Amino acid sequence: MLQLVLNAAVSLRGSQRVWDTFNDALAHPLDYAPSWFSVRLWLLRVGHHKLMRAKAIADDWCWIIDHTIQLGKTKCLLVLGIRLSEMPKGRCLKYQDLEPIDLIPVETSTGATVWQQLEKTSSKTGVPRAIVSDCGSDLKSGIAMFCARHDGCVSLYDIKHKTACLLKAELTKDEDWLAFTRQAALAKNQLKQTALSHLDPPNQRSKSRYMNIEILLKWGTETLQILDTGEPIDEAEKQQMPKLEWLKAYRDKLRGWDELLQVATLAEQCVRQEGITREGYQALEGRFHEKLPGLYAPAIKLKTDLIDFVKAQGQACKENERLLGSSEVIESVFGKQKYLERDYAKEGFTSLILGIGAFVGTLTVDSVKEALVATPVKMVVDWCKDVLGETLQSKKNTAYSDVRKRTKTTLTFVCEN
Repeated sequence: MLQLVLNAAVSLRGSQRVWDTFNDALAHPLDYAPSWFSVRLWLLRVGHHKLMRAKAIADDWCWIIDHTIQLGKTKCLLVLGIRLSEMPKGRCLKYQDLEPIDLIPVETSTGATVWQQLEKTSSKTGVPRAIVSDCGSDLKSGIAMFCARHDGCVSLYDIKHKTACLLKAELTKDEDWLAFTRQAALAKNQLKQTALSHLDPPNQRSKSRYMNIEILLKWGTETLQILDTGEPIDEAEKQQMPKLEWLKAYRDKLRGWDELLQVATLAEQCVRQEGITREGYQALEGRFHEKLPGLYAPAIKLKTDLIDFVKAQGQACKENERLLGSSEVIESVFGKQKYLERDYAKEGFTSLILGIGAFVGTLTVDSVKEALVATPVKMVVDWCKDVLGETLQSKKNTAYSDVRKRTKTTLTFVCEN
């Protein structure tokens, strides 16, 4: 049942329906059926156990940290960890590689707050060798304060956020790019209720836009190819084609922007798979020479900036040491957590935040048994009261309870008379 929820993306209520469907198909059906609420409690107990269990005290931990936010003032600092001795090579991190270290809800976060949280968390694993983050202002300040007090710890900047910042610096001063994005937004509105709605541009994100430009560039390049082929289309589509003719003016620009994206993507892949080392910048130079030998000037500048960045990061490494250079896995964790909560994610944090502990790390029959034996429901309830406090949903229910009671009483009186 837990695997259905955590690995097959089935909802909590859906897991019970899947069980019932499977049970009906058996020649000898089982005579019991766990309710979805039981599955929810198992999920919370497993998540709580994995989050709170003792961690190995060692000097080779690498932490990945970031905040997740939902409706309301509260945000949660999540700390995930991996031992450098266990870090995979040649592939990106997976959930199974990580250990949930800490989950700390706060209403306000400053550099001093983050520093205090990191000091408290270090009692669980010892002082980490490195901390990887997106270098948000409070995280950057807090990590700097922590590293200043612990010489063996270094701060590393996530490669994806670095490439996004460099792309933003390049593209925001490019008038053609700004005009292209405006034209694409206009075309989406013009095409969405027409015969060419299947060719409308993708939505452009208001936040983290430069971390996702590949979707827009891919649309522009592929749609331009469709326009060039001139394949037979029906009369209704032909009438709408002029609304995409503007793309032809960006043919050369799309090639240049695509080069920028290729440079950024290659650097990200290299750091994700190989990590950060003293000689890592040399390997990246070799990758660029092999995969992207001829580039336009903007792409050459981006390539140089990324090589310099990887070289600077590598200076924090010891001899023959390999550190983590990407925190993207934590963004994926947040995305999966919100999918797990579904509509509850719109109501602020709930106890389901413990689901992070359940799907990060390994999940086996033995680990589930250990968690359920060691973690009674009361322990989870007490954690939610002490750490999460009163949730936004419970505050809403309390605020409206008297109004709803009066409304119910009024309706009863009207119906009776």
